[in-house]
Amino acid sequence: MNKQKRTFVILAIVLAACLAGYLGLLNYNKYKSDDDSESESDSVEALSLDSSDVKSVSFLIDGREYTFSRIKSDGTSDETESTESEKTDTESESSDSDDDEQWICDNDTSLKINTSKVTSLLGNATSITASKKFDSDADTSDFGLDEPQNVVKLSTDDKTYTITIGEKNAMLGEYYIKVNDDVYLSSTTILGTIPDSIDDMIATEDSESTETESE
Repeated sequence: MNKQKRTFVILAIVLAACLAGYLGLLNYNKYKSDDDSESESDSVEALSLDSSDVKSVSFLIDGREYTFSRIKSDGTSDETESTESEKTDTESESSDSDDDEQWICDNDTSLKINTSKVTSLLGNATSITASKKFDSDADTSDFGLDEPQNVVKLSTDDKTYTITIGEKNAMLGEYYIKVNDDVYLSSTTILGTIPDSIDDMIATEDSESTETESE
């Protein structure tokens, strides 16, 4: 009788342990699901622009600011083209395409710019998400924004957007950035698309061949 009672007690303990483990697993899965959802919802949109709306872009190369402007292949600026297009009908407007557009360096218009280099940079600069947005009264003195790694400016017909890239948070692997007046923590890869030399922005025979094939 004592043996049966002992067996019953052991089974009850095992059952209780299994039940506790099951409930613990349910709570863990619920916590993990809530945590994942919170992480997704914490993603902040720092900047979102249509790259085709950008008329000019500037950034620092070896401490010097270079500006690149969008033009048509016939040499007219995009701004001039938009003014003239108001005088044309809808059919002629639709005939214009991005394939006819090029970029020039305002610092030296004789340079032939590799369009894909500018396009790549715009792809990163016009769409920036962040893991955190700091309050306006937050202490950002240690973020490296006063002595930034680079400053990128995107100009549209209506506004200029200034992206200041500060220090990298070594633990998180993200950068402190400032978009106009707002400060964020972002994993942006803009710096990887900014060349070390203006020579890297110049079109070569190989780059021109690659752009022609992509078209």
